[in-house]
Amino acid sequence: MRPVECVVVGAGPAGLAAARTAARHGVSVTLVDENAELGGQYYRQMPEAFASPDPLRLARETVEGRGLIEEVRALGVDVRAGAVAWGIFDRRTVAVATGETTERLEAEALVLATGAYDRPVPFLGWTLPGVMTAGGVQNLMKAYRVLPGRRVLVAGSGPLLLVVAHHLLEGGAHVAAVCEAAPLDGLWRYALRLLPHLDFVQQGYRYRQAIRDAGVPFLTGHVIRHAIGQAEVSTAVVTPCDADWRPLPGPERHYDVDTVVVGYGFVSSVELSRLAGCEHGWAPRLGAWVPVRDRDLETTVPGVFAVGDGAGVAGSAVALAEGHLAGLAVTRRLGRAGGRAAADAAARARGRLLHLAGFRRVMDELYRFGPGIYALADDATPLCRCEEVTVGEAREAVRDGATHVNEVKAWTRVGMGRCQGRMCGPALAHLIAAATGRSATEAGAFTPRPPAKPVPLATLAHEA
Repeated sequence: MRPVECVVVGAGPAGLAAARTAARHGVSVTLVDENAELGGQYYRQMPEAFASPDPLRLARETVEGRGLIEEVRALGVDVRAGAVAWGIFDRRTVAVATGETTERLEAEALVLATGAYDRPVPFLGWTLPGVMTAGGVQNLMKAYRVLPGRRVLVAGSGPLLLVVAHHLLEGGAHVAAVCEAAPLDGLWRYALRLLPHLDFVQQGYRYRQAIRDAGVPFLTGHVIRHAIGQAEVSTAVVTPCDADWRPLPGPERHYDVDTVVVGYGFVSSVELSRLAGCEHGWAPRLGAWVPVRDRDLETTVPGVFAVGDGAGVAGSAVALAEGHLAGLAVTRRLGRAGGRAAADAAARARGRLLHLAGFRRVMDELYRFGPGIYALADDATPLCRCEEVTVGEAREAVRDGATHVNEVKAWTRVGMGRCQGRMCGPALAHLIAAATGRSATEAGAFTPRPPAKPVPLATLAHEA
């Protein structure tokens, strides 16, 4: 076990910002990220072995992230890329696996910037090759300059759909349609609330205009109903939905495609914060669990901070501001900053977050999570892809008396696979809620257990 001053888990915008701020104030920071390149999903960098044929066409966020990464390295941060934080013990002791060894870092302060993952939504044909998440498609295009397909349907909800569709068009793909589940009625009512955030509005307008200019149909109040194909997807079927994203009887639209991109929002990665013993609460606007935090973003466990999308999905601007605020809190906790200057810096950071919260509230209202999306699956639809458990088998367990996700897990093995319930857990909770008439919060979440991410047994046997 090695004592360290501060460990930051996750090198996306939030983690990089926290590491930079703390290091600027003389804190010794160890930055851990499981990817070979720093930057996370938003600042996704190309691997060193790759070279962009046209550096001028690199995404704005990629270039921005590169500058932040270089600054963090220049500040002397101990960067552990390709390292998996697989467990937290005694509240702030982080188990990190790198290559063939693992060690435990005993941190005086711990910042969890674990990010989020695409919300898994089972529907007919969702396991067909060619059906991909929005995050997976972004990885292909940002990091490797690879198109996922040539004829693409984009379905889901949220501003990210516009970004993905725009990048697909820039890459030369034919976008058959963009299907937005939210109705987006009465946008004019939000005009005054959006005035302070014209930079975000203009960026979204540019994406929307590019999609319109390309002649791509933009359907609101529609969801993906069925992906059809043999060896791979060949047809996508979309249908109208209600305000809760529940499919409605009505005219179906069929699209000839080779790829379906699905993005119904994100779920915060809270496995490590739960292993640390932090209290969590249900966020209805996100349809997910998030850690409880105070005004300095400290969790209920002293010295453990949660920032960015891993503490409630709110976008890169919020992640950067939260990382900076947590970095300031770490410096105060470790006695590296104090007095009026430190208090003023923290106040400015909170003011920035308060400003951004106004935009976030509008986005949450426009793209309110609809639990009816989980009505897309029938009994034969795979629920747990790892253990090949169907929706019907899970429903049978509920009919037999199971009322919690852990009970269904014990009876069916759902959630016991490699992804450890990330792909099936959220859907299972809503399935139980619909079948029992209870809330998704009462259906609960799978009990977290180390390792939080897959780690070879040989690595665990060689703990440093």
